[in-house]
Amino acid sequence: MLEKSQEEKILDAAYNVIAREGYAQTSLRQIADEAQVALSQISYHYQNKEGLLLAVVRRVARRYSEFVEELQPEMSPWEKGERFLKLYQEVLTREPELFLVLYDLVGLALRSASLREQVREILQVIIDQFATEVFTEEVLEELGPGYSPEVLSGLFLGGIFGIAVQILLEPRETASVSLDALNLIFQLRKR
Repeated sequence: MLEKSQEEKILDAAYNVIAREGYAQTSLRQIADEAQVALSQISYHYQNKEGLLLAVVRRVARRYSEFVEELQPEMSPWEKGERFLKLYQEVLTREPELFLVLYDLVGLALRSASLREQVREILQVIIDQFATEVFTEEVLEELGPGYSPEVLSGLFLGGIFGIAVQILLEPRETASVSLDALNLIFQLRKR
């Protein structure tokens, strides 16, 4: 196995420290210590803390892309919706740090124009994908008229993000069951 480059070590450390401490509480010194590199190497590879944060944003986006690759083209829109929810639950359980970092990034994006655009693009990719692959005409016919695929995708995204916050704040069975309840949308065709 190849040894990680300094740049990868720094990015891994930044991701881990931000997940553990939150961006506001994270210092470049903490990241350098965790990565076991000189502080100057962070500036060399990422310019500053914001540059490093943008690299973390790109990592989160890549992780999401890997996650969605499990939705196979031959699946029906119904199956894709159900599979996505199952994957979401699995990742939330296995990798809660991904969501901790994502929520921290969203909070920071509310106050930073450059970060806002990056985070908005990640969320828009998710909405666009759901609009084209899940909330298709076939699904809309079952759900009834009135809302566009984009509106339903945004609503769905807001629902799963909100439920994930509930689970992270207070991991209870009832919060996890809320994700199962969203699955009712994709089970309408079975009635």
